[in-house]
Amino acid sequence: MRQMNSITELLDLEDADIFISDISISGTQKILTLETRPETHFCPICGFKMHSRGLKTRTINHPVLQDTYELVLKLKQRRWRCTNLQCAYTTNETFNFVNKRRRNTNATDMLIIQSFRGLSVSASSIADKFNVSDTYVLDTFDRYVKMDRLPLTDIISIDEVFLELDEHCKYALVIQDFYTGNPIDLLSSRRTNSTEPYFMNIPLSERANVKYLISDMYNPYIQWVGKYFPNAVSVVDSFHVIQWIIHKLDMYIRNLIKNFKHRDRETYITNGGILTENTYIPPSREVYLLQKYRWLILANQSTIIYHSDLRMDTRLHCMMNTYDYEDSLFMIDPTLRELRDLKEMYISFNTRNAGKPMDARIELDRLIDYYLHCGNPTFYDFADLLIRNHDYIINSFVMVEKHGSGKIYSSRLSNGPIESLNRKVKDLKRLGRGYRNFEHFRTRFLYATRDNPVINGSSGYNPVTYYDIED
Repeated sequence: MRQMNSITELLDLEDADIFISDISISGTQKILTLETRPETHFCPICGFKMHSRGLKTRTINHPVLQDTYELVLKLKQRRWRCTNLQCAYTTNETFNFVNKRRRNTNATDMLIIQSFRGLSVSASSIADKFNVSDTYVLDTFDRYVKMDRLPLTDIISIDEVFLELDEHCKYALVIQDFYTGNPIDLLSSRRTNSTEPYFMNIPLSERANVKYLISDMYNPYIQWVGKYFPNAVSVVDSFHVIQWIIHKLDMYIRNLIKNFKHRDRETYITNGGILTENTYIPPSREVYLLQKYRWLILANQSTIIYHSDLRMDTRLHCMMNTYDYEDSLFMIDPTLRELRDLKEMYISFNTRNAGKPMDARIELDRLIDYYLHCGNPTFYDFADLLIRNHDYIINSFVMVEKHGSGKIYSSRLSNGPIESLNRKVKDLKRLGRGYRNFEHFRTRFLYATRDNPVINGSSGYNPVTYYDIED
């Protein structure tokens, strides 16, 4: 019997007086019979001795230490009645490891909740694992898990992510602690009528502690400094600046492809061809090169691994290497070399002067002047962008001290960590195969991505949800 009692500890049963009276196997089920030894009980109402009315057997799901069998507990629950006829109080024996009228142990619920720490797991897979229904899994998570926002730190990052759960939740807003990488909160919308009541509900003393607000160049985010965070300065993340110019270059290449395809169609008609819905015109040499190798223009040149060895290109019917493909692109349109070089100038600038914002300011001013006089319209626009966001870009060269993996290191202000969070938001939506309830989605996301989530946040938390047209 002592051995059997030790098994109760392995099974994470909280009741010390319970013991296993029998173990049996039926099909794919391993059945453990649990009961308590009879003890004298007294009525909590009148103090008279209680009389046992027999045993009621409850079937309890308890998927702990599972092997190839489904673990089931047969719980023998005693029923009691007061011997005082004038009282006649009745009650059933209670247990710490399972709530009244429940068919699953508390440990089962905690294991279900813990399973939600994985972003890639679905409610149905969790249900299959613990021999419960999908509805029970979701209800258990919503019953126990409540994620409050984390306190604001002196450096926070913000970014939107395309979520589109419904017509009211299109671009969700991610707020991140720059130091830890933990998400502070996830809002259903980046709209002013959602963000304004949200931030204004945070005590001014807490918002005043924010020193840096890292974001992209979305103008409302820039305006939050001073409006919500009186002591903060805006930081425009360098990634989004580079992303802007790469997008412009990509659009230029796409227009080239479009023009060459139009030329090829006109040539086909001129040569007597008849265009129908099913007509296939093989891509020309220019279209082929621009479509397949435009990455040589768009990628950071320092990251490109150039191959000098020649390889047969079956489409062009000649031996080519990386340098040949690059030269071929420049021959198609010499402007591509100019655009690539101008882009690389900014990327090179961005890699220098970390921790030296004053030196970065001097170099950025020179770069802007060069772009204004380079004769390329795309970089006129880029120079204008740099002018409008000049101080915010310079702020991104500030270095701060961070702690991680038992080390202290310096880090430049960046939205790089929040981009990783954004991918997790998208992954959760994709793997979940659709969510209808934003609050459930928010809770699931925060629970899965925080380092040490507290599952029972304050009961008074009530996220603000306002809907209006997009700003």
